[in-house]
Amino acid sequence: MNQILAELPDYIQQALDVIFATPVLRVFLIFVAMFLAQKIIDALSDKYFERAYNSQAKKNRLKISKKRFDTLSKALRQVASVIIWIIGSVAILSALGVNLAALLAGAGVAGIAFGIAGKDIIMDLYVGLMALLEDQYRVGDVITIDQDHSGTVEEITLRTVKLRDIDGNVHIVPHSLARAIINKTYGYSNVNVELGVDYKTDIEKVKTVINETGLAMSEDEEWKTAFIKPIQYQTMLRFDESQMTVRASGKVKPGKQWSVASEFRIRIKQAFDKNNIDIPFPQRVIRQINEDARGATKKKSKK
Repeated sequence: MNQILAELPDYIQQALDVIFATPVLRVFLIFVAMFLAQKIIDALSDKYFERAYNSQAKKNRLKISKKRFDTLSKALRQVASVIIWIIGSVAILSALGVNLAALLAGAGVAGIAFGIAGKDIIMDLYVGLMALLEDQYRVGDVITIDQDHSGTVEEITLRTVKLRDIDGNVHIVPHSLARAIINKTYGYSNVNVELGVDYKTDIEKVKTVINETGLAMSEDEEWKTAFIKPIQYQTMLRFDESQMTVRASGKVKPGKQWSVASEFRIRIKQAFDKNNIDIPFPQRVIRQINEDARGATKKKSKK
């Protein structure tokens, strides 16, 4: 290495001596190297996972979903960023002439204190790592955490998960608080629609109309890509005060259950109207008693 440097022109050797002799310039170069390393790792990560997904898609062997690839890619970039900053920080301290041996000795004591005070952070990191490895949820999934936080997963870090709810609010939840997780868009989703019909209605006719409507919707060009199984009559659910309640159910692709259920309700209402099937509404009979008439009746009874 020294021989190579000795063969360089004098002006280059002088420039290198100036650069490496000035701590500010060395720190600047370290920051530049950190920035370039992060960009290169980001590009390689995105390219690798994109190629892996496309390779599986071409062979029709999609063992891992696109959401999973995106989540792993982001997690890898975050881990790489932490490593780059650790290495860069050590290099910067060294360039500034800080005694790293004494610093590391002090870091051992600080590490013990951090381990005691930062146990929640350690638990967040551990649970976050497990969530990624076990594929519990991915970016783009709709999940509910402990019944208190629900929304679409926008970002997963090793410490937190970021959710966007239906009102646009952002929930940032530490992984250690995620004791119970409901993933509403994992693999497939079910569409369950409860329908009330009049007691006088022929239930076999109701079955036929529901099945025909669900099948027609699953064959519609606009909606057929959302279906795995068409919506069909499932069961007589219960007898309510003013109606019979039946349930129709189908299977759709993840995240499509809400839009499919909305469209099916519109279509089934139109189908019920066309086939003279009434959707009842609660009714009450009110009896009004005239006080004057009641008094006259009492007087007649006394006579």
